Amino acid sequence: MAAGSSSSVSPPGRRDGGPARWAARRVRYLDNLKVVLIAVIIALHAVLGYVGSMEVWSYTEVREVTLNPVVEAVLLVVITPFGLILMTLLFLVAGLLTPPSLERKGAVRFVRDRLLRLGAPFMVYVLLLQPVVIYALEHPLGNAPGSYWDNLVDDEGVVDTGPLWFVGVLLIFSLGYAGWVRTGYPRAVGQVRRTITMGRLLLVASAVAPASFLIRLIYPYGSDSGFTDLNFWQWPACLATFGVGVTAVGQGWLERLPDQLYRGSRAVAAAAVAATVVLLSVAGMLDRIDDLMGGWQWPAVGFTAVETTLAVFGPVWLLGVVQRHLGASRRWAGPAVVRSTYGAFMVQTPVLIGLAVVLRSVPLPAEAKASIVAAGGVAVSFWLSWLLISRMRWIARVL
Repeated sequence: MAAGSSSSVSPPGRRDGGPARWAARRVRYLDNLKVVLIAVIIALHAVLGYVGSMEVWSYTEVREVTLNPVVEAVLLVVITPFGLILMTLLFLVAGLLTPPSLERKGAVRFVRDRLLRLGAPFMVYVLLLQPVVIYALEHPLGNAPGSYWDNLVDDEGVVDTGPLWFVGVLLIFSLGYAGWVRTGYPRAVGQVRRTITMGRLLLVASAVAPASFLIRLIYPYGSDSGFTDLNFWQWPACLATFGVGVTAVGQGWLERLPDQLYRGSRAVAAAAVAATVVLLSVAGMLDRIDDLMGGWQWPAVGFTAVETTLAVFGPVWLLGVVQRHLGASRRWAGPAVVRSTYGAFMVQTPVLIGLAVVLRSVPLPAEAKASIVAAGGVAVSFWLSWLLISRMRWIARVL
């Protein structure tokens, strides 16, 4: 995604030797990681289109079949811990790449680049792609009788950003960092910046947990965030991991996470995963899953604690994993595939919904449809992204 674009030497849209030459200038483990993460995100969204316990994907509300409750419960317990790490890992990587990008480009070019590569896709998606796709999906079913504007802003006055909420928030954090650097404050404290240790990561988690809990009293986990759905309930963890990345790049994390931090974060993350599985299982048996999302109640307190621990230590551990195990070239992550990751993320919504609609009248169980849409969604999203990038120069400059 765009968060990883800073690891390249030349602008990704430039035609200077094709994808192979472009990929030769990249950080290999980061590109492999991006391919895996984007593929997993697309597949998860496909599966979420058929769940019955929550409505967190565009197709869920109009689904024609629903996953078996047992299958859904197993997926919830197995997938949730990884899902809690997913977004903060992207923000950690973005934080690692942002300072070098700002230093190399200078403030003006950096801001212009972020507005082009993050701001422009975000606005196009929110103002055009998302409402058009939702209208095309729901209007034939009688769920969207109004106009385009009625689908841009829903009945509660919320603008739907879809999966592009990450891009919007990353733009805010990136521009905020650039402004902070311009104040000169980072240079003033640079000499006294301390090495990141397990203890300091614990302090970060200790600050994120109460902040997340308080925000979720107003915006519960998974809810809309005021006039939009920029996931305010996840901001403390996202901002914290972005900040850890910004700090850690000067301590060599981009090349290799220190072994002590790798082992320590692995142990803490493993314990948090086990605690999350237990908490989800107990909450499920007590029929209190909804109570996990926020409020003055023990499920919300427990969930915030384990989620925060995973959100802070999990990305650090996974960063060490990919550095140690995904550093070599992979056939599934060739130059064209790597080059298509950001675009695949952008086009996933129409692709996934289109595939789901095609299968709508096919008499298959939800499990089969979810599997087909997931596999097909990943393949078609990457293919369509590469088609757009290779055929349209102006799109290549953005994606």
